[in-house]
Formats: sequence, C-alpha cells, structure tokens
Amino acid sequence: MILMNDFKQEYFYHRLPVDSAITGVLKSGWYILGKKVEAFEKKYAEYIGTKYCIGVGNGMDGLEIILMTLGIGISDEVITVANTAVATVLAITNVGATPVFADIDDYYHIDPAEIEKRITKKTKAILPVHLFGQMCDMETIMKIAKKYKLKVIEDACQAHGSSYKGRKAGTFGDAAAFSFYPTKNLGCYGDGGMIFSNNSGLSKKIRMMRFHGQEKQYHHKYLGWTSRLDEIQAAILLHKLPLVEKWNSERKQIASKYK
Repeated sequence: MILMNDFKQEYFYHRLPVDSAITGVLKSGWYILGKKVEAFEKKYAEYIGTKYCIGVGNGMDGLEIILMTLGIGISDEVITVANTAVATVLAITNVGATPVFADIDDYYHIDPAEIEKRITKKTKAILPVHLFGQMCDMETIMKIAKKYKLKVIEDACQAHGSSYKGRKAGTFGDAAAFSFYPTKNLGCYGDGGMIFSNNSGLSKKIRMMRFHGQEKQYHHKYLGWTSRLDEIQAAILLHKLPLVEKWNSERKQIASKYK
C-alpha cells in the first residue's frame, strides 16, 4: 500500500532540524506567542506577499475570526460552495450567519456567474475556496464584490503556494485563512492556522480577537477567542517554509506520473 501522506517518513528525513527547533523552544521557556511565532508570521507574510500575518489555532478558527471581526453574524448570508471541508460552513454557521451555496465551474471552484444569481439584501460576503492547488477566478470575484459592496474571505486552507495571475492565494480578498493541518502541503505536527490581510485596522483587531479580545494585558476590548499558533509548531514551520516550492514541484511530478 502506498500512503498518501507518510508522516513517519517525513519526520525521519527532517528529524535533526525539527528536533533542534522543538528543543530550542523548550529551552527558551517561552511557549505562547513568542519569537518563533513572530518570526514565522513575518516570513510567511513575505512569502505570500501580504502586509499582515496572524497565527491562529487552526484554519477554521481563522475563517471564523475573520467573519466575526468583519461584523458578519445573525441574519447575514455568506455565499460559498458545498464541495468543501465542513469547517468552511461551520465557520459561517458558528457566527450565526447563513451559508448560501453557489454552483461550481469545471475546475471545482465557485462559478462567478452563479454568485450573482444568489446575491440578496442579506448577502454580506463571498467565501471562495481554493482547491487542489488551483485558485478561484479571483479577478471576476473581486469585481462582483466591488459592484455589490461585499466582503471577500478566501478559504486558502489547502492553497500554500498556489497563485493566480502572478499573485499568491490569500492576497486578493479582505482577508484569508490558511491551515497547517498535517495533511496540507505545508503542515505542522498538530493543529495550526494563519490569517492574512492587507488591511491594518482589520489585522489589528484580528490580533486582539485571537487572544481573548485583549488590547493590552488584562484590558479586553472585544469578546474574543483563545486561538493562537503554538510556538513549537511555528518553529517547525519555520524549517518547512523554504521547502514548500520544492515540495509543490515534486507533487506535480508525481501527479503527472499517475495521470
């Protein structure tokens, strides 16, 4: 049997740098929102091409935090697709909003023509999902969003390194969420996620929302979450990030052989 993901084998190949990264965090005595998270946020923002990058507990938390921070909730509608992980829809329903499903195109992505058919007075956002290393037609989606004054939240949870017309996934909408679940092409050894945005005000609020809505120590401005990228996972991801392009290329080669 050929495993789709052989995590034991992957660890074997990267054991020395990964063990060193983990040991370094343990020796530092700083386990929550430390230098490794800060460094990884900076490195990943540079890689993607966004101004702001905020580490969170997982991809679904990322989507949920974005939705709530944008003020989307009860009686609001969010247009997305049905052929996605349940986490996409749970993020919408967990903030009290209603998911509205649009049909997909030949590449299994949300069909922009179908989006317009489903816009109502209650529609507040479009949530496109990038799948299988491919990206949605973000140029057309952004035009629709601008026309109807809608927010755009990219579900880029499995789109590390994917690009569309020279821009990486996560750089088009108001904000985007990524996942570092072990099966992703950039995965950690547990749960982890990231939020991206080029909006300074939105990003500032998201940073507070991931940590109890805290503006400064013991001063809580909003009703927030406890959703922070773990310091150990950030250290592991710092080692893996430079390998993503190589891994993506290898995946393409393997896929071509099967094809």
